[in-house]
Amino acid sequence: MENSAIGEKILEVKVAKSEKQEFACRLFSSFLFILVAILLFLVPYWAFFAICWSTYVFLLYEIFSRKIKGKMLLRSAMALFCGLGIYSFIYCLTHLGQWSCMYLICISSFTDIGAYSFGKLLKGPKLCPKISPKKTWAGLFGGVFFGNLAVFCLEASFHPMEKVFMVNFWTIQLIVFASIAGDLLESWFKRRLKVKDMGNLFPGHGGVMDRLDSLLLASMVLAAMNKLY
Repeated sequence: MENSAIGEKILEVKVAKSEKQEFACRLFSSFLFILVAILLFLVPYWAFFAICWSTYVFLLYEIFSRKIKGKMLLRSAMALFCGLGIYSFIYCLTHLGQWSCMYLICISSFTDIGAYSFGKLLKGPKLCPKISPKKTWAGLFGGVFFGNLAVFCLEASFHPMEKVFMVNFWTIQLIVFASIAGDLLESWFKRRLKVKDMGNLFPGHGGVMDRLDSLLLASMVLAAMNKLY
């Protein structure tokens, strides 16, 4: 009995250590993409377009990877989703400017950080167990809170210097919830494909699509709003 208790204690310590490492890696990869957003202001548009479409090539490589068997129709739908997301991001950059894309990147990144950290810390009832068994209502609240916090920080830091477009409260909420929905949609894709992650490029967070799912749908929503209004 004593050996069993010691074994369980060691296992708990290992799990806790693994979760801390995963959180640190996830946090690092999220902030890494915020640093990448600085390229919006450092390179000409044509160069950033090339970066975006090169990213799409990586997405296609993950989607049509040999480790995933069959499901070609579903994978083709994923490829279409990613293509529309990349196109929408470029559209936002072209028609709404660099700051709009900076907001998109920061909101999607902070929403992901908030959802992950609140979900891990508070746990509680599951949000959509049939789609993603790890996501919780606490994570949803954390994602919304951190997404809005990102907007507040950007507004407080840069609004006096640069008039940004995203000052409408409901526009912000749509972008935040689109980021959360993008993550859920990719979880649904992965569940149907029976894979944990789409790749392993980012430690603790999977592949390119695992990192960009929120940004892709958020970009589509913002582009559609601009088209309609």
